Amino acid sequence: VEQSATGGVAGLFKVDNNDTDKVAMSIEAANIDADVLDVSMDAVTTAKGIDITADALTTGSALYVDSDASNTSTRSIAQIIQNNTSATGATALTLQADAGRGLFIDTDLPAGGYSLEIDAEQTTANTAKIASVSTSGTTLEISAAGVLTGKVIDITADAATTGTGIFMSMDGLTSGKAINVTSTGTLTGNLIDLAADSATTGKGINMSMDGLTTGSAL
Repeated sequence: VEQSATGGVAGLFKVDNNDTDKVAMSIEAANIDADVLDVSMDAVTTAKGIDITADALTTGSALYVDSDASNTSTRSIAQIIQNNTSATGATALTLQADAGRGLFIDTDLPAGGYSLEIDAEQTTANTAKIASVSTSGTTLEISAAGVLTGKVIDITADAATTGTGIFMSMDGLTSGKAINVTSTGTLTGNLIDLAADSATTGKGINMSMDGLTTGSAL
């Protein structure tokens, strides 16, 4: 099917299905090493390659991808690539949710890989950012419900020299706390443990509270 540049119709190919419980278009492909559907749209600038509207959705999905392959080869079920290093203003994937959750990840294999992994090559820019307008809510919540023998948060920056491992700025604090550690367990070890056995002329803990009147530094 071909439409010339001066075609007067609204669309080159149209499927009009009025049977509500039948598939409008079905493709049965026995392909093994060739694409089932290939779209080439290299001339598009401000339009969209695929535009889906589903304003009547209840429990359905606008886009559903399912793979039940048992092969253990490394692969991606869905892959989005922004392939030009000069396109600094591009975003590979944008999610917008005016209500409900923005992103939900559910991984069920106990010994599987990471639920979320970021491989970043940034050197002078930030790798991850959360911009929140939280007031009484929590900006980042981590819940480890299992019997925990590992670590809730593990930070490794062994090449750091003059950098900072954790930095907080809370200039508006009055009766709040910058750090609050609580435990109701029967503690046999240390609640807080600092180890810097190779330090020679540095300080283990350094406090500066020049404005104290009736308070205490420690």
